[in-house]
Amino acid sequence: MTRVVVVGAGIIGSSISFQLARRGVDVVALDKGAGPSEGSTGASSSICRCRYTFPEVVRLALHGQEAYGAWSEFTGLSEPRSGLYRVGVVWFTGSDRASVEADAAKLVSQGVDAEILTPEDLKRIYPSLNDCGEPYDLTGETEHECRPAEAFLYEPRGGYADPSGANQDLIEATRQRGGEVRFNAKVVSVLEEGGRVTGVKLADGSTVTGDLVVNASGPWCNQLNAMAGVDVRWTLTPTRIQTVYRSWDPDLGRLPVGADTSTGIYFRPETGGQSLLVGSVLPEDEEEVVDDPDDFKRTPDAEFQTMKLAAFHHRVPALEARGQVSGIAGLYTINREDVHPIVGPSGKDGFWLANGFSGHGFKLAPAIGSMVARAVAGETIEFDTDVPMSFFAVDREPLQLAVKHVLA
Repeated sequence: MTRVVVVGAGIIGSSISFQLARRGVDVVALDKGAGPSEGSTGASSSICRCRYTFPEVVRLALHGQEAYGAWSEFTGLSEPRSGLYRVGVVWFTGSDRASVEADAAKLVSQGVDAEILTPEDLKRIYPSLNDCGEPYDLTGETEHECRPAEAFLYEPRGGYADPSGANQDLIEATRQRGGEVRFNAKVVSVLEEGGRVTGVKLADGSTVTGDLVVNASGPWCNQLNAMAGVDVRWTLTPTRIQTVYRSWDPDLGRLPVGADTSTGIYFRPETGGQSLLVGSVLPEDEEEVVDDPDDFKRTPDAEFQTMKLAAFHHRVPALEARGQVSGIAGLYTINREDVHPIVGPSGKDGFWLANGFSGHGFKLAPAIGSMVARAVAGETIEFDTDVPMSFFAVDREPLQLAVKHVLA
C-alpha cells in the first residue's frame, strides 16, 4: 500500500490527508504546531464564494462550497464543529448591468447559483446596506456623492465557515479512517535515496518514511522545498494580511458576505450575528512580505483599522461609529506570478507540492484535497472535483490575469 507523508496539517494539509484516508490510503500528517490552526488557517476569513476569473477555479470553489454545505455527510462526523453559513454573497463592483449579467452567466455556466439584484432587491434582502455604486475615496480628497449601482451580483448559496472548526473536523475525520495526524512534529530535513525523496526527519531525531511526501506547509513551504533540494520557479511569499473585527447591531438586520471593490473591502458576519469582520481586497494591502513566518506582528495596524472601518461605514451608514474593535493579522502565501497555487509533482521523485494559495486556500481546500488524493489513489469518489490537477501544475505557464490579488 502507498504511504503518504503530508507536511502541514492546516486546512490544505488536513484536506489532503482526509481525502487520502477516505480512499484507504495510509497517510500521516505532520505539523510543527502544538495544535490545529496555528498557521494561516486560524486567521482565515473562511469565505466561500465562487466568482473567479477562470472557469476551473469557479468549479473548484463550487465543489469546496458543496463539501462545506454538507459537512456532516462529507466528513462522516455526526456533530461537526463547522459547516457552511449560507448568508449569501453580494458583489459591489459598481459595474453596469450588462457586466454584472455577464458575470452571473459565467457562474451559472459552471453550475453556480447566481442572480442579479437591483438596488430595490438589495434593500429588501439586506435593509442596512447602502446601494451606492460610486467609487469612494477614503482620503476625502474627492467629494463623494452616493448613487445607486445599476445591479449587484448575488451568490445566494455562498457564505462562510468556521476555519478552526473545519480544520479540527478534518483531523478528527482523518483519524477515524485510520490516518495519523501528529503535532509538535517539526521537520528538520528531507530523506533521500537514489535521487528520490523517501521521508522526513523530525526535530526529535525520529524519521517518518513514505512513498510520497506532500509539502502542504503553508508559509513555511519555501523552507521545506529547500530541504528537499527543489528550486521552483515560482515566487512564493509569506505575506502579512490584516483583518478587523467589530460589534454588529442585530437590529440592523442580517448581513451577507460582501465583496466591495468600490471601497476596497470585504466583510462578513461572525457566527452568532453579534460581530463582523472586515478585510481588504486592495493589491497594496497584499505587499507586506514576512521573512520569518514564526515572527511577525499579529495584530492589525491602527491606520488599517481606521480606514477599513470607515469604508464599511459607507456601506452600512446606520451602524454606530462606536463599538468594540479588535483584529488579527495572519499570513497568505502569495504566488507572485499568478496568485494561484502550484499543486502536484515538484520535479523531484517522491515530492509533491500544494503551495501558494494566495488567500484562496480555505474555499478551495476540499477540492484540492480530492484533486491530490485522486491522483495518488486513481479513484474518484463522492464530493470529488472534476478539475484536473494539471491545471495547477508546477511546470505550467503563469495564468494570465487582469489583476493579481485575492479577488482574482
